[in-house]
Amino acid sequence: MARVVAALLLLVSCAANATDSEGVVKASGKNCVHGLHQQPTGGPFAVFLFCDDGLGSNLGVINTSGGAGPGRIDLPQPKLWEKWDVNDRFWQDPEWATDITSFAWAKDLKSLYVATSEVYGTGALYKLNLVTRTFVKLVPTPAMRLNSKYGYSTEIKHINSRTGDVSVNFSAFNPSSQKTEVTVIVVK
Repeated sequence: MARVVAALLLLVSCAANATDSEGVVKASGKNCVHGLHQQPTGGPFAVFLFCDDGLGSNLGVINTSGGAGPGRIDLPQPKLWEKWDVNDRFWQDPEWATDITSFAWAKDLKSLYVATSEVYGTGALYKLNLVTRTFVKLVPTPAMRLNSKYGYSTEIKHINSRTGDVSVNFSAFNPSSQKTEVTVIVVK
């Protein structure tokens, strides 16, 4: 009985470490949980998270729906679903799939937010459009005018289930203060 209780406590502890906020999955270091992370609320996608130790955490997106269809995603007219099929279910791009710190699913099931570190990755925050298989870098923006000599990283802290706003910690070295500074940025 004591072993069962200890195992349950360890399982609850690991789950609490992996998720900072509902819908946000921590993916770096000891928080990385290797394997399949299914999209919530019956969405057709999953992330396969690779915990590659010294090589960071890396991920790929998989359409796990029968027939590689859109599942519960509400598609606008005309209801086109051209980017996924039964022989092309896995999507990975080195720009957003390398050295992951965290990821979060959008409520509409159409988007995935991915935050990266600068060690092996870009350090940026990306929004992946799962319907069109396209992505955009959200943070940093060109207006931030960062010195390319210094690295930076992002980590998703929270996604507002009502508004869809994503709160991100942006860490960058400030040469004036000689310190790494963390700024909270909210993106839509």
